[in-house]
Amino acid sequence: MLEDVIDPETNYSIIEMGFIRKIEEIEEGKIKITLSPPTFWCPPLFLYMILADVRQRLSDRYNNVIIQVVDHHDAEKLTSCINSGKRFEECYKDEVEGNSYMKIRERFRMKRERGDKLSSLALSINGEFCKLIYEAKRK
Repeated sequence: MLEDVIDPETNYSIIEMGFIRKIEEIEEGKIKITLSPPTFWCPPLFLYMILADVRQRLSDRYNNVIIQVVDHHDAEKLTSCINSGKRFEECYKDEVEGNSYMKIRERFRMKRERGDKLSSLALSINGEFCKLIYEAKRK
């Protein structure tokens, strides 16, 4: 269900990037998923895009989705905001102007769909770097 949730910063699946730490079906219709980004300093904006996509995908099958973020500098805030249904702009209201979150989200979606060589190369390089960090973290 989560294979097509893409990290906008790398253009790789969160499964391929190792974001998923644990998935627990707590009871019928209720699931808890623990995510850890490849780096401690993963930008909250991109991580929130991922969390929103995870919530949406899992909500198609589960009535109650609990997401826990770990190993991130803003894990508590992100966990609290996504589970309380806040938009990124509400969670980071002092750091966001207007509807920039939706504009950035749309820009990354368009780049991914367009697949031009320069964007693909930049995302691929960043993705490979993040994968190396993830692999080093696991050892």
